[in-house]
Amino acid sequence: MKEERGFLSWMKEEVEPFLKKNCQYGYLLSRDGISIHYKRYKLEHAQKCVVISHGFCEFAEKYNEMIYYLLQMGYSVYLPEHRGHGYSDRTVDNPEMVHVRDYGEYVSDFVRFVENVVMPQEKHRVLFAHSMGGAIGVLTLEQYPHLFEAAILSSPMCGMQTGKFPHFAAKLLAGYYCLTGRGEKYAAAAGQGGFRKEANFAGSSCVSEERYQYVYEKRLADVNYHTWGGSYAWVYAGIRACERLMKKRELAKIDVPVLLFAAGRDHMVDNGAISRFAERTGKTRYKLLPDAKHEIYNAGDAVRREYYDEIFRFLDEEKEKNYEDENEQNRKVLGIV
Repeated sequence: MKEERGFLSWMKEEVEPFLKKNCQYGYLLSRDGISIHYKRYKLEHAQKCVVISHGFCEFAEKYNEMIYYLLQMGYSVYLPEHRGHGYSDRTVDNPEMVHVRDYGEYVSDFVRFVENVVMPQEKHRVLFAHSMGGAIGVLTLEQYPHLFEAAILSSPMCGMQTGKFPHFAAKLLAGYYCLTGRGEKYAAAAGQGGFRKEANFAGSSCVSEERYQYVYEKRLADVNYHTWGGSYAWVYAGIRACERLMKKRELAKIDVPVLLFAAGRDHMVDNGAISRFAERTGKTRYKLLPDAKHEIYNAGDAVRREYYDEIFRFLDEEKEKNYEDENEQNRKVLGIV
């Protein structure tokens, strides 16, 4: 794992050339005609793959460091950019606004990507999901239990932090704007707005300044990465999605091993909801990192080392499992074969 010092030069001189050499990209049409951009890093002899579900206002290149580590471990990596992000289509005229009517749209896109791009190539699949992508990932695990054999959830959006507004008030306010035809406006009451060219490391979700700077330079250089604020419809959809995914009967459907991370200094998602997720699911290993901000993969050296050590250990454990043999045994027990 690369330490803070020299990170920028290491990324540009070693990591990016390696990723460029091993990257393929493509587009997939969603069920409602939205073009979803994705990147694929396929290793010839990989036994398993990791599919990444990124967070709010993120884009594929933000995960360059993590993708590099996963490839070094022998995993192929697949990463779609959710609708309204990166090079995927927008559903509103403002390219800087993240807008969705219901998180079912995200889930539908993500499942279609896994079924049509990943599954034809990969038998064994592990999910990595962060923040908003964590909500999408959890909904996917609940509704489509056959897609993944294991999951890593990093600061997942099991509940939204709603700032100065109590949860019920934030939901009512966002719902009111949607009902009065203003759902496609920035959720200004929640601090949402357009892209800002001035860097703000102190107010960011990062502890590593070099990593923050690396991502911000990418954002400045590419207009497709200027996604910055959510609409009232996005806020309302997010609150409703969290309520839905945290229902006990839904969480009970998750039957895969889960490695779950929470950041002690998180100001984006509700750590209480993350803790309840751990309590209500049967195969979850929960890890709280007190000194981390929301983006744990951009934490300080010591925290980041602990984070990746846990991930690598979890992936090594999963690599040893033979799910194909287990599934065949289960089918024999059920009399299917």
